[in-house]
Amino acid sequence: MDRKYIENWLDILKESWLNKDSNKAASLFTNTNFYQETPFLIPYTKYEEIAKEWKNINNQDIKKLEFKILAIDNNIVIVNWIFQRDVTEFDGIYEIKFNDNNECIYFKSWEMEK
Repeated sequence: MDRKYIENWLDILKESWLNKDSNKAASLFTNTNFYQETPFLIPYTKYEEIAKEWKNINNQDIKKLEFKILAIDNNIVIVNWIFQRDVTEFDGIYEIKFNDNNECIYFKSWEMEK
């Protein structure tokens, strides 16, 4: 897994999110069998569940969205993210695992309100 690939993957996620293209954003998770937006929610294990969750971006008034790669260890990536909508700002961490075909197979997020 190289940094350039991860940067491109995150750019697609960010662009899709900002443009409210939920289908394109969800397409990054086609092969994901564990998807958890917060440890307090039950993880999704099916693409249809993930795609439905991404429909929520259509109702978000996004003020800021940033990603910063913190670590890459083989096929595991740790990313710091900042997301601001309306007057609420969140700061968090993504743990993303890719298979040998560079497909996202695991996605977990931790967040806290700033």
